[in-house]
Amino acid sequence: MQRGAGGGVGGVLLEEEYALVHPVGHPAPRSLPLVDWAENCTSYTRDWWAAQEWIPAATVEAEDDGAVLSMVSRGLGMAIMPQLSLEGVPDNVGITALGPERPTRTVGYVTTPEQARSLAVRARIRELRAGGAKPPSQIVGSPSNCGDRPAGLP
Repeated sequence: MQRGAGGGVGGVLLEEEYALVHPVGHPAPRSLPLVDWAENCTSYTRDWWAAQEWIPAATVEAEDDGAVLSMVSRGLGMAIMPQLSLEGVPDNVGITALGPERPTRTVGYVTTPEQARSLAVRARIRELRAGGAKPPSQIVGSPSNCGDRPAGLP
């Protein structure tokens, strides 16, 4: 746990990879239009995207990752999404690794020092680190709290 400047404490829960998400069976998924969403991370991920000649500019921007997955499942495009957004995808959605230089993001938590000492919070943090439950959406990531970076960088 680390203490923040505002008195909160926090730490890292996990580091997740981004993957290419596409309709299963499509002969050339990288040729599909790109579907993106407003809460997708920026900075390093976008820099990685910009260096990939095969990724077109977003054709459609959706309001959330569920809408993106729905569009991909209907064959309307492909997306690049973080692992936690891909829990329980439909059978008609394929997930393809982006290779060793793929972007990743760090998912963390922040709480008060008092709550950090509570048994309930400590148990929940252990559960989340072990992968036993999907974190609440407010800690998964957004442009304001996303810690994405290319794999292998500090």
